[in-house]
Amino acid sequence: MGYRWDWNAFPVLLIGEGPLRAEPLDDLIIFQETGGTVSAIDTQVGETIWTNKPAGDLTKFVGMNRRGNTVFVSSESELYAMDAQTGELIARNHYEKLAATDFIFNGSEIIIGSASAEIMAHYRPADIKVWGHDMTGTFEEDIIQIGPIVGGVSSTGQVMCVDPRTQRQTGRNSIFKGPGAALASNDEMMFVASLDQTLYAFRAVNARLAWKHLTPSPITEAPVFHEGVLYCSLIDTGLTAFDASTGDVLWTSKDQFGEVIGLRNGRLMIFDGKSLVAIEAQRGGVLDKISLSNVHSISCSPFVDGDIYLTSREGVVAKFVTD
Repeated sequence: MGYRWDWNAFPVLLIGEGPLRAEPLDDLIIFQETGGTVSAIDTQVGETIWTNKPAGDLTKFVGMNRRGNTVFVSSESELYAMDAQTGELIARNHYEKLAATDFIFNGSEIIIGSASAEIMAHYRPADIKVWGHDMTGTFEEDIIQIGPIVGGVSSTGQVMCVDPRTQRQTGRNSIFKGPGAALASNDEMMFVASLDQTLYAFRAVNARLAWKHLTPSPITEAPVFHEGVLYCSLIDTGLTAFDASTGDVLWTSKDQFGEVIGLRNGRLMIFDGKSLVAIEAQRGGVLDKISLSNVHSISCSPFVDGDIYLTSREGVVAKFVTD
């Protein structure tokens, strides 16, 4: 597949807990287990350089990110800021409403989707909510950045786009059911794989429909955008490549399913939960396949010709580098 093993890392995993998320963030892998403990792993050597447990065992965490020398971890009720070099807790912010999504940075604000389907902004220096826009239902998938716009789709199928610069909605729309997988975007459109059996593209400037593609079943695989092409696994055609601007089908890879995690030597890397598959990016033909058992999550950083980070169900993190 063009990769070789580099190292295994063993972040802190408390008894009875499992991996929650592991994300490459610059020179660190930030790993969090289901009990809330956060570990920082050096991406060069695989050493766990610090751990911290910012909240109690019953706290539900919904996201993480990094800005400069600060690692941010979000629970439903609070945002925790930790020093990226030491793990020391340096700040806390309290949300007005329970958060249901990961957060998006906007200067000194962070934007989240609440459990009551409100897209809202929290001003960190003053620890206050500064604006918000409500929908019906809740958020079961993260809100997403679309160029300068933030978009989200609620569990009831309400679609909203908001411009944080003006604090106003650019538009609203609706579909028949909520998303069945994570949203995707480019600088102009938001792509929604819906449980109503349709793949949608909405324009960020007004939330109007750009195109849609009907399928025979609910869509539960996340779409992925890269360089003008949207990739999504559909029950009838397998992995399908769309022209992201028009919705035209470029090719299909019959009986191949899964999510695109990266591009290596011009080959798409697909993970279907059990195997890593290399697919020809121009026509969708399967080129190579290896079995990956016991995998909790897998990511490629950067997306093009990046290293692969794999987390096992026991919480071991492994790095594979390009040959």
